[in-house]
Amino acid sequence: MPKILEKDMEASIEADLIAEGYFKREPSSYDKSLCLDPELLFNFIIVTQKDKWESYQKQLGSKAKDALLNKIKDKIDKQGTLELLRKPFASYGVYFDFAYFKPASGLNESYRVKYQNNIFSVMRQVKYSQHNEKSLDMVLFLNGIPLATLELKDRMTGSGYNVENAIIQYQKDRDSRETLFRYGRCLVHFAVDEDLVYMATHLKDAKTFFLPFNKGNKGEAGNPTTTGFSTEYLWKEVLSKNSFLDLLQHFIQETDVLDDDGKPTGDKMIIFPRYHQMDCVRTIIDHAHQKGTGQQYLIQHSAGSGKSNTISWLAHQLSNLHDIKDVNVFDS
Repeated sequence: MPKILEKDMEASIEADLIAEGYFKREPSSYDKSLCLDPELLFNFIIVTQKDKWESYQKQLGSKAKDALLNKIKDKIDKQGTLELLRKPFASYGVYFDFAYFKPASGLNESYRVKYQNNIFSVMRQVKYSQHNEKSLDMVLFLNGIPLATLELKDRMTGSGYNVENAIIQYQKDRDSRETLFRYGRCLVHFAVDEDLVYMATHLKDAKTFFLPFNKGNKGEAGNPTTTGFSTEYLWKEVLSKNSFLDLLQHFIQETDVLDDDGKPTGDKMIIFPRYHQMDCVRTIIDHAHQKGTGQQYLIQHSAGSGKSNTISWLAHQLSNLHDIKDVNVFDS
């Protein structure tokens, strides 16, 4: 199967995401000042929390939509997207949820239905700035709230561009002062070509640091060769709806930046798992779910590859793990 050109790579990612349940959205749906897709956000609220929305409207009347949108923007500006998605949001005494995560067991049917009503969407060639006409290749949204950006490059176009050029584009051509690129709003930024993926959680212009997000290839760096794109695991596996919600619920976290003495500097950082960490935790969780207690595992991570975070994510998820009969696997 021949490699697809860059334009087709972008279209292929969109098509694969739509096949997995994402909605296609036009760039015109994006509100640059709010950094939201308001229409989808209200669709989600009405489907999952109609009674709350009606109560909110009774209080504010025709001003209800603008009031809620501006309060959401302020909340994200001050505390970040992760905080908004994980905790109930209060406005004028009404508490809204902006994401529903998978229940630990299958016993809560009403919550399971709300979980299935999360709305994922994909938007291409998004003009993100109020000051110019620059656009980026792709933005992924949950319930109208941007979660991830992607810059895509393909050497087969003949341009010679690759993932390094996508990284440079983030560092030199994506102003971190733009609302969409400010810390805490989008949770991850991916630089992608046909062979490699890199990620960053905090855009700092030229100081932006990208980590590899690759599967590895027979003990070496990179990704295995496939008949399509070697990086298609990113959108077919990692960014699939259930996977992304799992990452939001169990993996992505904000933590303090520490100095050389281990003391908080006052700065924060968002941790997004690298592929090997995510794969390790999910493999063991799935095995324990099927096989129960008493199993033995050997996990190998190289130096500096995030062993402590892998252990923490694993322990946290095992503590609330239910088996196929919806019974807790571990007592303590």
